[in-house]
Amino acid sequence: MADDRQITAKARTDFADLLDSLSEEQLAGNTLCKDWTPMDVAGHLVSFVELGLPAMMLSMAKAGFNVDKAWAANAATYKPMGRDAISAALREKAAKKAPIPSFSAGVSFMDVAVHTQDVRRGLGLEGSLDEEVLRASLEWVTTHKQRKIHVDPKITDSLRLEATDLDWSWGDGALVSGPAEAILMGLNRRDMSAELTGDGVPKLPT
Repeated sequence: MADDRQITAKARTDFADLLDSLSEEQLAGNTLCKDWTPMDVAGHLVSFVELGLPAMMLSMAKAGFNVDKAWAANAATYKPMGRDAISAALREKAAKKAPIPSFSAGVSFMDVAVHTQDVRRGLGLEGSLDEEVLRASLEWVTTHKQRKIHVDPKITDSLRLEATDLDWSWGDGALVSGPAEAILMGLNRRDMSAELTGDGVPKLPT
């Protein structure tokens, strides 16, 4: 079984593969991230391997410690690197830890996993996440003490999550059932109501 660094590396390498496969038109297309193109997503993801701790903290301070604003500013800073340079950096530094030392590896690999599907789904492309990356991301977002960075534990702790295409389930509460990837995306505030069933679906974060 892969360790966290290997899973992070796999997630980043898979995103680089996806990025390399896109046409110029697709690179400027839509994603599930509001107002972000695939290149904006790429700029965001590469910032986590390019920025050191001082630069990351400075970017957060400039944004008034509003994480969303900081991430958007960093994406805009690194997007001009271009597709080829971003892809190369993600491959070269695939297993690099997040610049904030207290962040677990899951903060990185789950973020990359979700954004990979943001791009695929936004462009209407087929493709699924690596099973180990998907499983590790689901485990992290439901059990890790840092999961509150992405999802309020009060929400996840009230749900019973059951994947229909993967041997994975978690929790004891209102049911959310469907494809594992749709569950992961739904937990991360993407509208997956068309793919998920159960009385817990309305309780997913928005």
